[in-house]
Amino acid sequence: MNKIKFILGEDKHVKLLVRSPNDEPFTILTASYELARYTDIVVQGECDINDHYLDCKIAPKEKGTHVLEVTYAVADSIRKARIEVEVV
Repeated sequence: MNKIKFILGEDKHVKLLVRSPNDEPFTILTASYELARYTDIVVQGECDINDHYLDCKIAPKEKGTHVLEVTYAVADSIRKARIEVEVV
């Protein structure tokens, strides 16, 4: 799992690049995100889609470890990516 750091009070964009394993062309149809701390969802929303980049803006309100889970649809597949967010 990839990891990013935030300083408490920061409000930043997190961008993900989605790539095809065989460099085949594809289109991302929809994308959403959830930021969770333990089992509680802190915030959720829709990602901005710019070609093969997914962009979500988050501002964690508590120190500690969070998990950002991004869910996106490509053709008839639903895919997910997780990023650990450490807030200091």
